[in-house]
Amino acid sequence: MNTKQIAYNALIISLIAVMAFVPWLGIITYGPLSATTLHIIVIIAALLLGGKSAIIASLAFGVSTMLVAISRGLATDLLFMNPLVSVLPRLMFGFVLAGLVKVFNKPHSDNTFTDITIAVVGTIAHTFLVLGALFFVLELPGNFLEQLTTWWAAVVGILLVNTLPEIVAAVLIAVPVVKVLRRTLR
Repeated sequence: MNTKQIAYNALIISLIAVMAFVPWLGIITYGPLSATTLHIIVIIAALLLGGKSAIIASLAFGVSTMLVAISRGLATDLLFMNPLVSVLPRLMFGFVLAGLVKVFNKPHSDNTFTDITIAVVGTIAHTFLVLGALFFVLELPGNFLEQLTTWWAAVVGILLVNTLPEIVAAVLIAVPVVKVLRRTLR
């Protein structure tokens, strides 16, 4: 990693930290649910700087999420104080983005369809990784099949309420920002 890449990664980590700790900017809480815009910064890092930067940014995302949960102390944050729920799925999200970037031969090509695909698939992967971690941490009543049935009903609701807006935000923000930054950073 050269000096320029280190500086860009530091900027991305700083942006994630600021967005995480400013209320309603990076983590938007409504009722018992929270939506995030922090994943968009990780997607931008992946599209602009590549897989290593996506992994670094996703780790910053996870640690920031855990620190916000610890500092706010809301009932809904109790689960996210656990690094297996807050850090590990976000780190895995970075690896998913790194894989997508590698498969689509990014970050240097300027293909809007590919950018949209990575933003959509990455956001969906992020949701399922976090929900999967929550499933294993929560102790739902009943046998495994009953637990899955209960969990799947919750997942469908979360997909409709959280994930669809997160996908739209990722596409509407990340893709144009990356398009502009590609021209500026070259």
